[in-house]
Amino acid sequence: MKRVLLNTLNLCVLSALAGSALAAPSHFEHFITRDGAALMDGKQAFRFAGIHAPELHRIEDDARGVCKADPRGWGQYFKWPTAEEQANWIRAMVQTGAKAQRVYVLSVQQESDKACGRETHILAPATAEGMPRLNEKAMVVYDNMIAEADKQGLRLILPFIDHWWWWGGREQLAAFYKEKADDFYNTSSKTYQAYREIIRQVITRKNTVTGRHYYDEKAIMAWETGNELESTNEAFLTQTAAWIKQLAPHQLVIDGTYKKINDFSLKDPNVDIISNHYYTNAGNNHPDQVKKDLAAIAGKKVYLVGEFGLLDHQELNHIMQSIVHSEVNGAKAAGGFIWGFRGHRHDGGFYWHKEYTGHYSYHLPGFPVEGKANQEMEVVNLVRQASAQMAGLEQTPALPAPDAPVLRQSHSPFAINWMGAPVGRSYDIERAPAATGPWSRVGKDLSDGRNEWDPSKMSLFSDDYRSLTLGQTYYYRVIAKNESGVSQPSNVIAIKHTQQNLPPVVEAGRDLTTTLDQGVLLHGAWRDDQLPTPQVKVGWRSSGPLKAHFCHADQAATRAWFPQVGEYQLTFSADDGLAQSAKSIKVQVTKANGELPASYCAFSSAVLGVKEGALHVVKSAENQLAVAADGFAGPFANEGDHISWHVEAPWAGAFNLHLHFNGKWGGKKNSVVINGSDSYPIEFPQTDEAGQVQVIPVQLKQGKNEIRFGKFAGDWGYMFVKSIQVMAQ
Repeated sequence: MKRVLLNTLNLCVLSALAGSALAAPSHFEHFITRDGAALMDGKQAFRFAGIHAPELHRIEDDARGVCKADPRGWGQYFKWPTAEEQANWIRAMVQTGAKAQRVYVLSVQQESDKACGRETHILAPATAEGMPRLNEKAMVVYDNMIAEADKQGLRLILPFIDHWWWWGGREQLAAFYKEKADDFYNTSSKTYQAYREIIRQVITRKNTVTGRHYYDEKAIMAWETGNELESTNEAFLTQTAAWIKQLAPHQLVIDGTYKKINDFSLKDPNVDIISNHYYTNAGNNHPDQVKKDLAAIAGKKVYLVGEFGLLDHQELNHIMQSIVHSEVNGAKAAGGFIWGFRGHRHDGGFYWHKEYTGHYSYHLPGFPVEGKANQEMEVVNLVRQASAQMAGLEQTPALPAPDAPVLRQSHSPFAINWMGAPVGRSYDIERAPAATGPWSRVGKDLSDGRNEWDPSKMSLFSDDYRSLTLGQTYYYRVIAKNESGVSQPSNVIAIKHTQQNLPPVVEAGRDLTTTLDQGVLLHGAWRDDQLPTPQVKVGWRSSGPLKAHFCHADQAATRAWFPQVGEYQLTFSADDGLAQSAKSIKVQVTKANGELPASYCAFSSAVLGVKEGALHVVKSAENQLAVAADGFAGPFANEGDHISWHVEAPWAGAFNLHLHFNGKWGGKKNSVVINGSDSYPIEFPQTDEAGQVQVIPVQLKQGKNEIRFGKFAGDWGYMFVKSIQVMAQ
């Protein structure tokens, strides 16, 4: 018996040793701990500032647009980041001063995912009464995020489930069990049990990259109960925090409540950090909120500003400096994150996201030209300054010189792309006749920081066609630069030049007939191989004996009018700089049927206010559509609310609709509908009560047109409009 017990004990020890040998050592010495109202890294206080990085583990691929199969109207496409992307993004954050980062939630499966080709972290139960499952493919990406954060020295804040539906949240989790969204907060519901099970599966998961269980990952600073869980109640928080702490005793717990400080959270022994988010629609997007929340917490817990943003850089700096310096009875905020960051694409350029306010995501290390309209340099610099202040430094450290970029393989010298260096601000590209040189610079001070990057249409560099010889192989490399220095050269790629310039292909349309009082709308079209450059000169001319007049002769789409009866020959041409193509049409012009217009090109309707329109009001108990004393109609809160106007267009074609609106309740997405069928979805930014004018390109028919604004299917509503005016483009 003793021998059996001894052998069993030896096997257990060997098994334990084998298991520990598989786990890589952490690059961190300590878990982050709490000492009263402060976070500690060992014996050192731990404070941080950053730009929130929601997509370290799942990417909203805005370049693909909106998935039309998603009934919500705004549903995005998604993709998983590559390991190389994750490493690049984390390095960019760390090299610009970040010590910690909060990511977005775990995504939950929903009905339209399959139609939109979307994958999520949390899958529906395999059986009707079963528990949700983790998607292994998604979790391996999550594993790598944690491993890279550990490797590069970044602490992570990881929230579980969303109050909202953007990535799938409590509503989608409840749908697995035919329960309601609010059942998420009911501790006796099936939805809450599923939530607890997700927490268990995640925290006890063994990382496939590091070999450690998540509860042993020192890179994980804290688990957050969820994102903006504004209906958190005492039973929900008490049970959830205790469950997390039981599973992960060395890691911290954040109450993921939004807009308020819960008294019961301050008393809960398992809650370490109280978080709040500041946004204009929550009424708290100002620096005084820091002291207000610190006073409410009274030093009983650590305080964190998990998100704030969508403001002018000066307002952001006021809030960030309040986070850095505000103190109530010795307690300060541990940190704060401005919303939000997007990183380099694997194959060149940056990911991006446009918010309803018109703000774009920020790119590191900041780009003075491409990011100017977004105040990118100012925002990045104020965050770097705050990071330095929290570290006790008198000034912001200089950026390190950039790493070498990674040049991607290409079959064309006119479509060259690279994954940018984490803190590269510009790039030089060099070409050589052999892999060993000699190298000559063919591109200088190139930037990869453009917003709205579309990899299906864009490339970072196109070589000069005229400098290349057909059939010859050329070698390329790239060097990254910033104010601190230059990188080592990238890898070298070889490209054989086989593309001969082809003339543009043009279409002029069909022959037309018109009268002297009407004119015609011309629609030229062209496509080109973008050689020798993407620039192509296009235009219309009269190529017959009778001469027409053009409103915009240098544009593919324009109006033409005619001084006399007869047959006209009009030619549309496209010139790429080396080759030209042209096609002609005939226009038969007969005598006028009506009075000749004063102008065939200029048109401007009267300004039509809400009194000139017709309101269609859906009755409701609150927020009913009405016209206010300031002349604005709103708030279009109920589906079907709309206002309509009628405009007489002198011809059929393209016009500009000038819509005077105000977005005093925040930026929204709503639609204009023309003639009952043509819908134009529009992103309206937040404004003051005076509002502003948005110009919307629309197509009108000749004669009477109905123009509607309102809340239609998929719209957000909660917008105010004052007038419209239609003008010729």
